[in-house]
Amino acid sequence: MKVYAVSLGCPKNRTDTEKLLARLVEHGAEIVLSPEEADLILVNTCAFIRPAVRESIDTVLELAERKRPGQRLAVIGCLVARYGKEVLEAFPEADLFCGIEAYRRPEVFFEDSRLLVLCPQGPETTGRVLTESPFYAYLKVTEGCRHACSFCTIPRIRGPLRSRPEEELLAEARRLVSEGVREIILVGQDVSAYGLDRKERALPRLIKRLLSEVSGSFRLRLLYLYPEGITLELLGLFAEESRLAPYADLPVQHAHPEILRRMRRPYRAGGILDLVDRLREARPEIGLRTSVIVGFPGEGEEEFSTLLEFLRKARFDHLGAFVFYPEEGTRAAGFSPRVPHREAVRRRHRVMVLQREISRENLRRRVGSEDLVLVTGYDARGRPVGHAGFQAPEVDGHTVIVKGIPVCPGDLVRVRFIRSFTYDLWAEALEVIS
Repeated sequence: MKVYAVSLGCPKNRTDTEKLLARLVEHGAEIVLSPEEADLILVNTCAFIRPAVRESIDTVLELAERKRPGQRLAVIGCLVARYGKEVLEAFPEADLFCGIEAYRRPEVFFEDSRLLVLCPQGPETTGRVLTESPFYAYLKVTEGCRHACSFCTIPRIRGPLRSRPEEELLAEARRLVSEGVREIILVGQDVSAYGLDRKERALPRLIKRLLSEVSGSFRLRLLYLYPEGITLELLGLFAEESRLAPYADLPVQHAHPEILRRMRRPYRAGGILDLVDRLREARPEIGLRTSVIVGFPGEGEEEFSTLLEFLRKARFDHLGAFVFYPEEGTRAAGFSPRVPHREAVRRRHRVMVLQREISRENLRRRVGSEDLVLVTGYDARGRPVGHAGFQAPEVDGHTVIVKGIPVCPGDLVRVRFIRSFTYDLWAEALEVIS
């Protein structure tokens, strides 16, 4: 059987896709790079917010139109987990529907009958077929979420927090590094919550074990750290562990106390600003990312101005801004007063204009400093390009190496930044780290 896969949404979805491909290969499947070649077309969907649902639907329908006789189409992931049996009627063209972590039931992808498997049950796997880059990989340390944010569908889709066993994560990391991965990126809905389902904050111990017990030259990166989970011990690791990338993603969502209360976020802007200062004190070169929601019910000009002022003070290096959508099944879907969509879009634009200036100024300050860049390929002009310690792949800017010693994709290179732009940097290669 030949398999073609499309993975939509977050890195957690991608790890699920990569694990499923590995399990299918174990069962004799062959991976192909075009739907025309495939016997089975896989679409791992996202359904976090309305635009993601729309993209998932459009992708499934587009591939269904190209489906030839004898081909099978499988719709898996969050769309199935969120809408259940509704997807059977929505996509009569599809042959198989499976919820999240479909890799736990690889055998169903070889069956001919039309199936719906909402909650796949079966063993975990450490096998992966990397689909984005051979040089960095995401390692999903948790599934589900323990928070109850009023706007979020994730607990309903992915369930409660479940932390993976440390030995299992160590085994998967060893396998990735042995295959040439130079950067492992820990992901989960809230990585800082790792272990809390077992009544302990175990992320610092996991980091120490990964760095001490996994042989090879690689660095770790952390994505999605909720502010309340950044402990003194974790701050200490940022300060002491050079192989822990200087990077933290803090999804704060807003800054006005009333909006945060309605969102059910358990912190205040002042505490976030203090945390930002402590992170920069622990690791001065750290890159900080956040995400914010604009147009949340009840957000007037005063509340929005509070958000803008907070962003001016925090000066995040990277930022994603999203318009609020009243997602079905969430508490916030029934909140009022609503902000008109056009006004919410306008506010998002204002946030991104502000962030553009902050990013330009922050990068200008990095000129003359040094960092480690993981080279992942070449740009259109044939120059090596990659991401520095303060840049996460795919979501942040990148660094182009325009002078210095010869380097190749897969190299971890010490560079000196020589020119900055709005989101990207140019650098000189100084030393390849073995």
